Formats: sequence, structure tokens, C-alpha cells
Amino acid sequence: MELNKMGERTADYPELHAALLETAKVWSNEPYTWLLGGSCGLLFQEVELQQAPRDIDIYADIAAAKRLHRTAPGTVLDEPQVDKTGPYASLLSHYQVGECALELVGGFEIWARNSWYRVEIDRLLAKHAPCIQIGSYSVQLMPLAHELLFNVLRGRVDRYEAIAKQIRKQPDQHQPLMMLLSEQNMWTSRFHSEVKDLVGFDWHS
Repeated sequence: MELNKMGERTADYPELHAALLETAKVWSNEPYTWLLGGSCGLLFQEVELQQAPRDIDIYADIAAAKRLHRTAPGTVLDEPQVDKTGPYASLLSHYQVGECALELVGGFEIWARNSWYRVEIDRLLAKHAPCIQIGSYSVQLMPLAHELLFNVLRGRVDRYEAIAKQIRKQPDQHQPLMMLLSEQNMWTSRFHSEVKDLVGFDWHS
């Protein structure tokens, strides 16, 4: 997806900008795909947030996460471990980069509302990931299609309503990936209808 120069959106958050710059600098030399998600990813995609980003969430496939851990920025706080908390499952590890906490999430899955969603970075999401520029480094973001579905599954009204508002501004940009995610995962008809009402278009093939 075309590079957009939104890196300056962290100008109001110097500690966050410094941590993101360090992360991008270290991992830009790696051949493994990683995407910036969570509140940081939403900030760069102009989603209205109720509070400023407090940490950095990085998503990768499991194999990539294991390799990225070896060259992680900042201070390594723990080793990658399989984490099953509530409806979530992933390979999880944590770091301190300057003043910011960084979480590396590998192979994320969520079971909720009788639906199942598996995050596939290389195969699906990276091909639809918008890019930003932080310093001289390009950073790919978790697509809003993912952020919407994830936040509806976990019931974060404050997040998914703001994300849906942004998606409705350019529906043609987001619908193709949402259709793919509909096909590749398990969703109830009720969930499909709820998301359709949020975004204003059908995403069920």
C-alpha cells in the first residue's frame, strides 16, 4: 500500500517517537515481517483515541517473532512464551525500549463470541498494511480491518466505533481485506451483521 508520511503524528509524544525510531532502526535490518498495531497503529491511521498511546504492540508470525527476539531493541524483559490468557493465545515477549514498554506478539489467535480469528501476517495482513515513515525507516501498520474485528471481538466499544468511523471514509480501501478475513476465519451470522452495521458494507462473501 502507498507510503503515507504520518510519522510526525508522534511529535507530541517524544518518548514514544524515540522508542519507535529505535525499534524501526534495529528491526529494519531483519528480513522478517512485523507490523505495528494497537494504539500506536491507530494513531498513525488517524483513529480518534480517548487516551495517548502508552506502549508499543508489534505483531509477527510465530517463526518471525522467535527470530526478531534475538535482535530485539532495548532491554529484554523475558523470553518468548506461549501465553493463553482468557480468549487469547500467542507467543508473547516483552521489552523496555527507552521510556516505553514493547510487546512482541507472535501467531495471535482469539476465540470469542463463538467466533475464531487467527492473525496471519505474511500470508494476509502484510499485503494490505499501510506504511508510515519514522525517521528514515518505513514501518508497516496493522490494517484497520484487523483492528476493527479484533476490537469488536473483545468488546472495546471505545476502539471499534472510532475505527469503523475511519473505515467508512474509504470503504473501498478496507473491504477487500475484510472479505478475505471473513473467508479465512470463523464468524457467526450475528457478528457479521454487527460489523456490517458498523462499516456500512457487506463483508461476507
